[in-house]
Amino acid sequence: MSKITDRSNKMKSNKFAHIIPIAILLFLISGFILSCNQTEKSNKEASETSKEKQDRSSVHIDVEERSPEISGAKVTITSPGQGSILQKDKDVYVSLKVRNFEMGAQTDTARAGEIANSDKGQHVHVIVDNQPYMAFYEDGKSVDIGKLDPGPHSIIAFPSRSYHESVKSSGASNVLNFYVGEGSGEFRLTGDTPSIIYSRPKGEYKGKDIKKVMLDFYLNNVELSSDGYKARYTITSKNSDDKYSITMTEWKPAFIYNLPPGEYTVKLELIDKDGNPVPGGYNTTERDISVANE
Repeated sequence: MSKITDRSNKMKSNKFAHIIPIAILLFLISGFILSCNQTEKSNKEASETSKEKQDRSSVHIDVEERSPEISGAKVTITSPGQGSILQKDKDVYVSLKVRNFEMGAQTDTARAGEIANSDKGQHVHVIVDNQPYMAFYEDGKSVDIGKLDPGPHSIIAFPSRSYHESVKSSGASNVLNFYVGEGSGEFRLTGDTPSIIYSRPKGEYKGKDIKKVMLDFYLNNVELSSDGYKARYTITSKNSDDKYSITMTEWKPAFIYNLPPGEYTVKLELIDKDGNPVPGGYNTTERDISVANE
């Protein structure tokens, strides 16, 4: 009886003797395949990371979040009067009243150290007839903006952080329309017409400021959306065939990174849902800027 049992055990042992090496072989093969897959994944991730780094070092435009709100900030244009008729051939003086906004203070956010920043601090952007903005740094002071042609004129004023990002709170801005000479003609900017107002970039950028240049605008009587009105920036080099563009569906600042030194034309447009420019006195604007290493 014990011989039969021994023989049976030997048969079982011989049976499993063939299975065990196969199981080990399968385990080794599966381990090898897993290792290859992990290596391939690692190589792919490394390649993607390298590509991402390369992309981030080239010229690109990103839309970023607004700076923190400044609650209750508001600008009112106190002169000229709304709808007033000023004498022609005389200088026009503009005065502002600012509330809940500290003029001359440095805006305390990380962005202040990342982009061009005024050492004079927070201020108000005043835009007359869609010309480049004038910066007002003193509340209540009357500023001479020179002689204006006879006819209708429009001014928009809004608070600006020290690094020129506009305060986009509801009610922060003020639009004023007036005449020079005689009270007739259509105003460029009203509460009835969808309008986009060019603010930044402006002037010359150099040194560390060229790494990150802000694109910022103001809206009047219009909202942006993915299926409605949009804002489109186009930056065209005057020194090469390079052109960079972004279409925005939210009222946020955008930033162009690593713009090479040179001369550029920046175009801002308000476009409709089909990509067509929207008519309006402020809705298609071009400004020239320069970028230099030093």
